[in-house]
Amino acid sequence: MVLNAEIIAKTCLAAFFVAGLSAAAQAAPLYTLTKTVSLPGGIKWDYLTFDAKADRVYVSQGTEVTVVNGKTGAIIGRLENLPGSHGIAIDPATGLVYADSAKRKLAVAFNPATYQPVAAAPVAYDADGMAYDPASKQIFVSGGDAGVVTPIATASKTAAPDIALDGSPEFLVADGAGSLYENIADQRQIVRIDTAKDAVVARWPVANCASPHGLAIDPAARRLFATCENGIALVLDADSGKIIATLPIGRGSDAAAFDAAEKRFFSSNGDGTLTVVAETSADDFTVVGNVKTAPGARTMAVDPATGRIFLVTGTVLKTAPAAGPADHPHYVFAPGGLKLLIFDAAS
Repeated sequence: MVLNAEIIAKTCLAAFFVAGLSAAAQAAPLYTLTKTVSLPGGIKWDYLTFDAKADRVYVSQGTEVTVVNGKTGAIIGRLENLPGSHGIAIDPATGLVYADSAKRKLAVAFNPATYQPVAAAPVAYDADGMAYDPASKQIFVSGGDAGVVTPIATASKTAAPDIALDGSPEFLVADGAGSLYENIADQRQIVRIDTAKDAVVARWPVANCASPHGLAIDPAARRLFATCENGIALVLDADSGKIIATLPIGRGSDAAAFDAAEKRFFSSNGDGTLTVVAETSADDFTVVGNVKTAPGARTMAVDPATGRIFLVTGTVLKTAPAAGPADHPHYVFAPGGLKLLIFDAAS
């Protein structure tokens, strides 16, 4: 009986120790804020784009795009004269940076060394998100209120005819193999575009996803990650559109991203959280945590080499409560208080 008691005691102690380690692991931060960069200019912002070759972050700020060194956080330039700025995309062959101007109905190509414009192509009304497709070597520019997406050939820097989407597009992402995917926010759909034909070839309903906004892809596993304003994310098969998983995320998501090295999807949420989702297999996804960021930090970019995460928000003056259970708080921001938040994985 003494021996059994000792065994029981040691077993209980080991279980307690393992439970303690588990609790400590759960309490440890996934990502920590390592740098805050004050951004000049107005308080309006939208998309962020990370240029992996140049190690630069491009931040859309309403009338211009601010260029930030991704390593140091130093502000190194501006892309100017972009009223209604939203999206940014990089042509990897030339390094040219494309940024749209909704009010001018243009996508402007900038020299990355001088930050001066070198070409411009007409795009549809309400230019918004942008993405580069390596298969067709085109840059696609969403026209939100126009309900179309405009392809631009990077070789000639000229626009092809608009592709009708029959709804209001949001985030878009290419798989590198000839397909472009785009959220249709008002229709609760995701469309698949064949970039060789510049034509919609599939429409997938996502009925339980209120206003799909963020969209990211794991091209190797063929999985899409779509974030919704009502606090959920959907994982879909990128070939069939089948919904693989439905996951809880923060409220007010406006962007999604994927870290191929760590096999993690992210949702940046207006409620001040970053939802981190682990992909353990093509059919197994788990929310591993919600990182506290800052209210309004709803758009982001990720450095694929380091896993560093960039988010933008302002200094909150006033908070309006959520209008309903599916909504998120809304914020009034102080003039001139825009900031870039840099998060790194906790060591």
